[in-house]
Amino acid sequence: MHIYNFCKRMSFMVSSDSKMRQDRPIPVLALTWLELRTLFRSWLVRVWLIAAILLSFVTVLSGWRVLPLPVMIASLAFPFLVFPWFVVIVILGTNAVVASRMDSVADGILSRPITRLEFLVAAWLARTITVLAVFVLAVVPAALVAGLADRPVESDPVATYGVVMASLVVGLVLLGILSLGFVAGVILRNSWLALLVVLFIWYPANLLFTTFRLEELSPVSLNQALPTLLRKTWQTSTTETEIRPKDLIVLQQQADQFIQSLTGRQRRPAREPDFFEHDLEYQDIRPWRVVFSYAIPVVVFLGLSYVCFYFRDL
Repeated sequence: MHIYNFCKRMSFMVSSDSKMRQDRPIPVLALTWLELRTLFRSWLVRVWLIAAILLSFVTVLSGWRVLPLPVMIASLAFPFLVFPWFVVIVILGTNAVVASRMDSVADGILSRPITRLEFLVAAWLARTITVLAVFVLAVVPAALVAGLADRPVESDPVATYGVVMASLVVGLVLLGILSLGFVAGVILRNSWLALLVVLFIWYPANLLFTTFRLEELSPVSLNQALPTLLRKTWQTSTTETEIRPKDLIVLQQQADQFIQSLTGRQRRPAREPDFFEHDLEYQDIRPWRVVFSYAIPVVVFLGLSYVCFYFRDL
């Protein structure tokens, strides 16, 4: 009889433990939903969404007769990758785990209905959904209008493969920007201080990356490379060119100097290319290399956030 009761209690404990393991995603989903409701009720996200939609359609109207479709889509992504929505994304990341919010969260963590990891995942996931939702709502309708309408510009279509890869890369860049602000907020515990630190570090580093055209590290260079990436097809992405585009530029410069030495004419001052007129420089872009270059920092930032938050006193 005693053995029967002991076995019954053990089976009850095992079944309860397995049920708790099965129910572990429920707190994360509940916290994520609560964070999403809080974010979309905030004035920051509401004003950002309205302003982003208005700016996208202003961009379409201003470039209606001028910009081909790949450049138009890259122009729509510019505010998110460079300025000003970059700052809003960093703010959303820095205020996720600040001291003012931890008073209401500490009781739940210390009483163990939720863990620190679950809270961090829910906070980051809610902000990820918010950022991607604002980007999709602001950019996709405007891009569809520009692509489906009969505009008075020369035909410059985008490829399906290029659109998929560009969307994946831009999404990862937005997650990288958000995760950078997220880890800064966890470490510094002050959203405004974290924002200033990120801006003072990020823009000088980004300027350095842009100077060397490192689209794997610089959102500015990646934004310049978006028209080239949007035109890529699966065949052009898998085949290698015999002559690199940068070598073509050097050969062209050498040819100009040779003709100048023969004719004795002064060389015409070269016109500075526009922001998106760097197609030759990014012809050798490899989308999967860019994907891994931005995916690895996201994982590192999240891991560092968890380590710092795990050893924090609540």
